[in-house]
Amino acid sequence: MPEQMTTARALKAAVSHGNGLLEKLLDALHPDVTERLLSQATLHDVAVGDTLIERGARSEDVGYVLDGTLAMVQVLEDGKKHIVGLLVPTDIYGRLFDGPSNYRIEALSAARILSFPRAFFEQVLRDNPEAERLFLVHLLDEVDAAREWLLLISGRRAVNRVASFLSILQRRTRFKRTGDHAVVHVPLSRKDLAQYLGARPETLSRAFHELEDMGVLRIVDPHHFRIIDEQALIAASGDDLTLQDG
Repeated sequence: MPEQMTTARALKAAVSHGNGLLEKLLDALHPDVTERLLSQATLHDVAVGDTLIERGARSEDVGYVLDGTLAMVQVLEDGKKHIVGLLVPTDIYGRLFDGPSNYRIEALSAARILSFPRAFFEQVLRDNPEAERLFLVHLLDEVDAAREWLLLISGRRAVNRVASFLSILQRRTRFKRTGDHAVVHVPLSRKDLAQYLGARPETLSRAFHELEDMGVLRIVDPHHFRIIDEQALIAASGDDLTLQDG
């Protein structure tokens, strides 16, 4: 069930992932505006497989991912689903200042979403030039991220694609550490990941084991990978996919 936020402190605590767009927007706003945002914010817990926005629908809300992973999904005429992008904590969806969604947005894992009425959020940006500037910078970052995903699947060996995917996912998501090593969670099934990376499931399995044999990672289970050597992971992904976060 939705949970209405009641204090600015609670709102800021909910978005304190570090360097997220919403956190930056809140810091740029006058406290009175933050209080107005507070009065509109709603927390939603969604289950695996829940659809948040249908393709072609104009969302009345803007969503901010606090926890979990969402998928941007294209459904073809034959009914087959193709994952064309991932939304992870600190990502925003809802196509502000634009028309209907080009994708279905659905939950790959249990997730927690902070949402705002779209019209209200757009008005806050219009009334606050610094917040609007931050949002425009965010759109440019999304273009860069799209470039990374396109490079990821463009004519590379499967092992390069897997290494690139893990490297990007590690940078974009919160992850656990065991000792000095990060453990990256991959929320996709092996079948969905194979479709996403343009490879067969058995080819991906060989790629993961090749990276393990190289000493780059250790396979914890089909969804968790302990990164042993981060620099070797970047090297295995290829030179074109070593963009750093700003």
